[in-house]
Amino acid sequence: MKRILMFSVVVLVSIMLAACGSKSSSTGENYPSKAIELVAAGSPGGGLDSLARAVDQGFNDAGLRDQPFNITNNGGGGGNPARAYMKEKNGNPYHLLSESNRVYINNLVGTTELGIDDVTPIARVATEYLVWVVKADSEFTDAIQVLDKLKEDPHSVLFGVGTVPSNDQMNVLRPASEYGIDVSQIEIVAHNSGGDLITQLVGGHIPIVSTGISEAIEFVKSGDARILAVSAPEPLQGELVDIPTWKSLGIDVSILHWRGIFGPPNMPENTVEYWDNKFGELVNQKNGKRF
Repeated sequence: MKRILMFSVVVLVSIMLAACGSKSSSTGENYPSKAIELVAAGSPGGGLDSLARAVDQGFNDAGLRDQPFNITNNGGGGGNPARAYMKEKNGNPYHLLSESNRVYINNLVGTTELGIDDVTPIARVATEYLVWVVKADSEFTDAIQVLDKLKEDPHSVLFGVGTVPSNDQMNVLRPASEYGIDVSQIEIVAHNSGGDLITQLVGGHIPIVSTGISEAIEFVKSGDARILAVSAPEPLQGELVDIPTWKSLGIDVSILHWRGIFGPPNMPENTVEYWDNKFGELVNQKNGKRF
């Protein structure tokens, strides 16, 4: 939970109701009458897994959970297998998906025919920024040093990201492109999830990674890793205030990485309304927390 809520991770909730005219009007029962499967489109320890567990904990702590969540992981493939699984659950409101803006990106870049119409948007739950992370004892002391090395030889630095395509990937390609580097030559290796990615970094198997703050922050706090740059449009606050943004480095790039909850396509109208109300109640809790 804290990995999503702490250290200036900007947390937003913006309910995104899909067009109701294409959905059936009722489940024909008192919803929900049984446990809900909450599928994280990533492996254990990654950002989407953490989000699913934070949502579960949040509903439990707020006393808003009418039925339990059964959290399952369907990682890999850039989230495409998880969304294909959800499409198979067409109209079944007992399955929810923890996913990111890959619901748009993957279709646009051509890795899947599945698009936003193949899920039912429920809520945008968390928005954070991307960071470049290195081991504590890395030769790299700042992001410009990395970019200068790439400009001399685009093959000279290997990057790790959680998945491709993704905002992790864009957080490598966009700054490099702005810096005048041939991004088609940059070497990027995808991993199973953000959690696996950081493990590979601190284990010395990859020199630099691009990932979300929530997936890196515990390793930074423990002294195992350092952050070189963040994709926020403005400087962060608190303990991350000294981390340079791309814009502060003279690179006109900012990337917001949001994650949310989705249902299967053709989710019944009354169940969309149910989750709309539930997430609305959750974010209005007066317990000092922001969801």
